[in-house]
Amino acid sequence: MSTTLESDTLVLESGQPLTYHIAHRRIGTGPLKVLVLHALTGGPQPEGEKGWWDPLFHPGWPLDPAYCTVWAPNLIGSCYGSTGPDGASEFPRITPRDQAAALARWIESEHLTFDALLGGSLGGMVALELALLAPGRFKTVAAIGCGGRSDGWIWGTHEIQRAILESDLPDDQAIALARHAAMLTFRGPEGINARFNAEHEIQEWLHHHGEALSARFTRASYLTLLSAMDAHDIGRRRGGLVQALKCSKAPLHILGLSSDQLFTPPLILELAHAAEAAGCLGSLRWIQSPHGHDAFLLEWDQVGAWLGDILKGAA
Repeated sequence: MSTTLESDTLVLESGQPLTYHIAHRRIGTGPLKVLVLHALTGGPQPEGEKGWWDPLFHPGWPLDPAYCTVWAPNLIGSCYGSTGPDGASEFPRITPRDQAAALARWIESEHLTFDALLGGSLGGMVALELALLAPGRFKTVAAIGCGGRSDGWIWGTHEIQRAILESDLPDDQAIALARHAAMLTFRGPEGINARFNAEHEIQEWLHHHGEALSARFTRASYLTLLSAMDAHDIGRRRGGLVQALKCSKAPLHILGLSSDQLFTPPLILELAHAAEAAGCLGSLRWIQSPHGHDAFLLEWDQVGAWLGDILKGAA
């Protein structure tokens, strides 16, 4: 793990200052330079046994370390090395634009440019913002499973999790129970019904995911990042989605998830239509899957084929 910008200070969208640092990992030695941004509970380890995108780093796959050098930072507000809430003192509300601004400072300080910028879910939100804040740093941008803004459905599903996290439950129970609620927005009914034939089976599955997250994540970061996702809107104070995307200098490739229960297909289409109107749409493709929002973490053949095409165009 590398850490940079130990004492940089950023003025957040709220007007509050935040002194922060960015933790990141660099993977591989290949000639193609790629910046990969994680989702809500992910972190700066996309590869390896516990990596959330590990198959894509295998030999012959799109992020093969012999073909790519991948930078994987931890977003501010998270709990895997970059500045985030400690649970003891109050942490300011942050937005994906704030998270992108912190990354833009880090990129500038390191004099980095990238062939591709990739992000899924929350990482996709931050990638969209970063493409607008540092437009000369990326040859191509790819956003997975996110639109140009959050909507009432997302706010509502997050409010249920927030109510659990703000309850008097102990940390491990609150995180686990909030995760139970989240898992039903991360997956789709078709996939759930095909997999589970008895009530106890899905109960065990939910408990497994809840316990796994409570062992590796913090309550304060969970709340902070839910709030950040709620604030997502690249058109805010920029004149709307189309006007915002006119500031992009790189083609935007969008990957939607056919059965997504979080960022539903209409939000993906709205972003694609705005990008087309702004003249920056590179492509719109869909993963056909019963697995909902998490399909980009499960459908390796489809994700790999799409990503391979994106990176070939960026080379």
